[in-house]
Formats: sequence, C-alpha cells, structure tokens
Amino acid sequence: MKHQLTLPRRDVLKAGALGLFGTFLAAATLDKAGAQQPSVENVMSNLKSIKFGNYNPNYAAHWPFRLAQALGYFKEVGIEEFEIILSEEYIPGLIGGSLDLTHGDTSNFVGAGVASGVPLKIISIYRDSEWWMLGVSKNINTVEDLKGKNVSGGQLGARNTWILKQIAKKLGLNPDTDLVFVPTSGGSDGRLGALIAGTIDATILFPRHRKGLEENGGKFLSVELTPSPQEAICATGDWLAKNEDAAYAFCRADIRARQWLMKPENKDQAYKTMIDLGYEIPPAFMALYAEEIDQISPDGGFDNAQVMQNFMDQVALTGEVPAGVDWRKYFDMKYVWAAQKALGLPQRPPSL
Repeated sequence: MKHQLTLPRRDVLKAGALGLFGTFLAAATLDKAGAQQPSVENVMSNLKSIKFGNYNPNYAAHWPFRLAQALGYFKEVGIEEFEIILSEEYIPGLIGGSLDLTHGDTSNFVGAGVASGVPLKIISIYRDSEWWMLGVSKNINTVEDLKGKNVSGGQLGARNTWILKQIAKKLGLNPDTDLVFVPTSGGSDGRLGALIAGTIDATILFPRHRKGLEENGGKFLSVELTPSPQEAICATGDWLAKNEDAAYAFCRADIRARQWLMKPENKDQAYKTMIDLGYEIPPAFMALYAEEIDQISPDGGFDNAQVMQNFMDQVALTGEVPAGVDWRKYFDMKYVWAAQKALGLPQRPPSL
C-alpha cells in the first residue's frame, strides 16, 4: 500500500487554478438521480487509487483517513493506494480532475458550487461540532474586565469574529459597544501570539491552545461544544456518476476507521500510527484526545437538517454563502447512509 504523507502544490493545481471554474463549468455533468444503491457490505471500489485533497497539515485533519489506510480498511474495499495531496487550492483541483475527493470547509464547497455552477457534492461530514472557546489574557479576570478591550476573531468579516460576538452576547456583553474588534492574521496560532503579546485581550481559540495560554497567565472564560457541520468531504457530480462504487467503498472504510478511533482503548495505537507515518504530535496535543474526537463526526453525518440550516444561516452572515442558499443541492448523503447501515449505525441525519 502506498503511503504518501504530504506533497507540495502540484503544477496542475498551480496553473490557472481559479480559471478552472469556468473551464469545467460547461463540461461538468450532474450527479445521477435515484441511482440504485449497491450492497455496501460487499462493495469494492472501481478505482484502486484515490487522490485525496486536504488543506490542513495537522494530524487531526488526516486521522481517520490515515487509520483507514494503516489498518487495511481501504485495501479491504479495493483501494490499494491512498494519496493525500496538500493544497489550499483543493476545490480547483477537485474540479480540474487532479483530485478524486477532498476534505475542506463545508461553506467553501457550497459557496464554490453556487459561484461556479459546477455540481459539487458533499458526500460526508468530517467535523460536525466545534469548540467555542473564549481565551483571555492575563489582564482579564472577569467578563466585566473585557469592556473597552481589544478583541479579535481574525479577519473582521470572518465567521470566528461572528462566533466571538455570539459568545460575548451569551456572557452579557454588547459586542457593538463593549468590545473593540481588531483584525489579526495567522489563524488561531497567530491570535494566541497576539494575546500573549498583549496586542489583544480576548480571542477565539481551540483546545490545543490551552497549555500555551495558561503558561502565559491566560485562561478560558467560556468553553462550549457547539453543533456545527463545518468540515466535509466533497466530490464532483461528474466523478460520482463514474465512480459510485469508489464513493461507497471510501465512505464505508472511512466511517469504520472513525468508529475505531472513537474507542478509548485504541487511543495509544491511534497516536502511534500517526507518529509512525511522520506526523508531529506534541505531548500537549496527545492529552487532548477526547476534545479532538468530540469534534469529529463518528459516522460521516450530522444531527439533522435544521443543524445544517443553522450553520448555513451563520456563514451567510459573513458572505461565505449567499443568504437563503439551497444547500441541499450540494449534498448527496446516500453513500454515508449506506455505510452507516452496513456498519449497524443509525441513519444520521435521518433525512435532508
């Protein structure tokens, strides 16, 4: 079995990537409607090799896929080679055909589908929850101490800024008058650095930041795990029309690996497998096993259609998708539902 960890951005993803939307608009075909579902217990992939896009090099963004590979689950369904290609241009790569499947932000897939007219299809949800965690500097002890202070969720129009405002409201603050929002760059790690440097006094952080935050005198004022189907796995309708068996086989092996990962008795082996594959996992991150897997959908699904509608309404506020977008056009959950049934799991979501 081929183990490919990370690759630089390929030429096909570099050259004219943004132009691919227009190039493939006319060539793309719609997904098959009402295609007969095979018996997933026995399905074998029609493709022996899968090229899988991913924008995030962090081990947690690769975990179940690499486990499915290392544990032999992909091989059992006929996927002999599974190659992860790291690129921020994962959507152009998908549309251009250099990627078979890709992991990315749910809102980006829906937004790109709307903007390009290409029939992108989300076939599985990766993260169905997210931590809403308000980290504060050593200068802040109470909610009242935040009044008049500089805070940041990254870019001013980004969803993390919107989340920060929602947390502020829950804490009894008026984000429009009590807080001063400033932009920061560098993602969540950059925001932690700004917090430690004293440039800001509050920001949205994640469980992995706890050690660095507390070592510098900071703390979390608010911690909440919130339903949020924020990350997904996507294909094009054209690819699915030609490779349905590969999609069914991938989902079955992937969800089987997620179920294995969720068992606490497999924790040590799960980390060792990733380290053996070359991923760097600091001890502080390994201590966050429960917090990390709590965000990962155990079955490729999400709670219900209303949860997805709520999420889409949220991202519409930031302009990532149009207000009132018909997100169902960009979903095809039959692959996940078939895998859930084959593995003895309840159907989630029950319907769309």
